[in-house]
Amino acid sequence: MKSLDVRHAAALALLAAWYLLTPPFAPGDPPGPLKLNAPLSQWNQMDSSDTAAGCDEQRDNMVRMYSSGDMTSVTIQFKLWLYHNSVCVSSADPRLRRLDK
Repeated sequence: MKSLDVRHAAALALLAAWYLLTPPFAPGDPPGPLKLNAPLSQWNQMDSSDTAAGCDEQRDNMVRMYSSGDMTSVTIQFKLWLYHNSVCVSSADPRLRRLDK
């Protein structure tokens, strides 16, 4: 039975999408602190990709874009911090259960 579970998990991994998630934060002007310890089911899906590498590339692109922005802007600084703390997670990750509902 264990080999069937391994094959099932492998098949799911092949079908899984990858989500670029950013941590939740308290809204406001300026925004409140990032809630880095929040469950992944509460994080915000900003993008998705077919592969982990594609998700990582999108994350790197966002960091690069905001790094080249006007660093005197609080909004740009916040977005850069947000994407620096983003993560790529497989859609098959059980920690995301509430994200899909």
